[in-house]
Amino acid sequence: MQSKYLETFLAVARTLNFGQAARELNYSQSTVSEHVRLVELELGVRLFERLGRKIFLTSQGESLVGLGARLLQAEDEVRQAFCGKETLEGMIRLGASESLCAFWLPPLLKEYRALYPQVQLYLKVGHCSDFGQWLQQNLVDVAFGFQDEAGQPQLRQETLFQGKTVLVAEPQHPLAKLQVVETQQLAGQTFIFSEGHSGYPAEMKELLAQAKAPVATFWEFERLEAIKQCVKNGLGLSLLPEIVVAEELERGTLVRLPWDSSSISVVAQMVLHREKWLSPPLAALEKLVKGSLNP
Repeated sequence: MQSKYLETFLAVARTLNFGQAARELNYSQSTVSEHVRLVELELGVRLFERLGRKIFLTSQGESLVGLGARLLQAEDEVRQAFCGKETLEGMIRLGASESLCAFWLPPLLKEYRALYPQVQLYLKVGHCSDFGQWLQQNLVDVAFGFQDEAGQPQLRQETLFQGKTVLVAEPQHPLAKLQVVETQQLAGQTFIFSEGHSGYPAEMKELLAQAKAPVATFWEFERLEAIKQCVKNGLGLSLLPEIVVAEELERGTLVRLPWDSSSISVVAQMVLHREKWLSPPLAALEKLVKGSLNP
């Protein structure tokens, strides 16, 4: 099986979109379809199925994702060991939370691209609770999020920074007029969080439960911007990292409620699998990250 066919399959498996994979690989869509067809023909299986206008991996396709990635990784390792190139080339697949994608990661990636323009960077935005599984399934090479993975011995993590959380509301919210907001006064409120069952949203829910302050309802949204827009329109309160609402607080479109959130902080982590081979591009990224933490 030719490596380029396998690379094409992995691009389609990652994007679940033949057109997007074609743009990433600089192929025509017909070429991408042909590469996938040749892989299916050689293996004698169906790798994708189409339901309406969407495509999904079959069970055989899901199996090939991990095997194919390891095969290409081994091939890249051999090439790096013997070709002796000084210019870094290759690909890094990053998983990251939306918050870090918007407010922390871009300057780092800009610096990395300036240093290593031949390395392709693919970014997969997701929930922090998924990153451990993504790393174990080799769907990403490194992840940046707020989940503490210390309990998973197969993963290693590097702390990026620790930040504060703030409880925010629209400026006209009745609680914004108080000098101090006690936890019990949050009873009956609607809270809007990001999807997921860990990190600071889970800590907030636990704190409310301990204070016996039942809320009206919890709403969960996938997108950070959707959460902020709902709060701005008076649909509820939200606890968010201070870094992601700093602009709104400065403009006055959101206000910080006078509630003590010091017990709930966010700790950003870089996470890798302990058995992951550090290709030269990935090793260079880790070195850059650590250098930014200890200038």
